[in-house]
Amino acid sequence: MLPFQQGALDSLCGIYCIINAERIINRVTREESEDLFNKIIRFLSRERLLEEILTRGMLLKDLTMILDEVVGERIPSRDLYWRNKTTPTLDKFWTSLESFLDGTPERAVILGLNGVYDHWTVIKRITSNQIDLYDSDLLKRLPRAYCTTIETKGKRRHLLRPAQTYFLSGAKTIGY
Repeated sequence: MLPFQQGALDSLCGIYCIINAERIINRVTREESEDLFNKIIRFLSRERLLEEILTRGMLLKDLTMILDEVVGERIPSRDLYWRNKTTPTLDKFWTSLESFLDGTPERAVILGLNGVYDHWTVIKRITSNQIDLYDSDLLKRLPRAYCTTIETKGKRRHLLRPAQTYFLSGAKTIGY
């Protein structure tokens, strides 16, 4: 029997993806990240959402509320580009990620995942073959050959959720 790792019994990946995205965008210190974490926890406690999020995880509406109410101008540009659109093919979605993360500094993407993982994570880089993650659960990469945007089947076991994908930038406007 193996011991549980930190985070194995909680559902705080949504909070950590916000903090990790802010680290990429603003290059903040550990102390600044701890401050943001504490502000998020206090906010969720005040809103009486902490227990629910701790035990069941965070929905997109919760993540959006935290970005709006707590993070604010720390990440000035946020776009849910695919939110009310038809789910794109993997190729189309992948191209939009590549276009956004084109090497421009102060950019990150929060990605909702299902399939093998029911998880929020941060994309720090993407190539034609894989997504490189900056992840709270120590996930490193998602090979394109194992991803889908439609349904998991066969080897395509990582369901990327375009409608639950935040394109984030430290700049006031997002151009991609």
